[in-house]
Amino acid sequence: MPDRRGPRRCSFCGKTEQQVRSIVSGPGVYICDGCVYLCVEVLNEQHIPDEAPKAEQISALQAEIRRLHGLLRLESQLVKDLRVESEQLKARPKTKPRSRVKS
Repeated sequence: MPDRRGPRRCSFCGKTEQQVRSIVSGPGVYICDGCVYLCVEVLNEQHIPDEAPKAEQISALQAEIRRLHGLLRLESQLVKDLRVESEQLKARPKTKPRSRVKS
């Protein structure tokens, strides 16, 4: 059984602490700086897409927001117009209904 108190080794390339600049440790796993850089290069070469929204998605969302703002302005104007109309109707003098007289 290997001595667990011996020098730490990279779990990927097997180099010891003395052979590398630094080693990052995880739960029972170690990785050296050289392997970290290699992993970064591999991931960059694979062109892994990020989860950032695409330009088309952003412009579509902006167009939808502009449309919603327009609808809100329209609703606000309609509410104002209805208030004015309601106030005008309330302000009119009430007239008595004319009775029809047959001749």
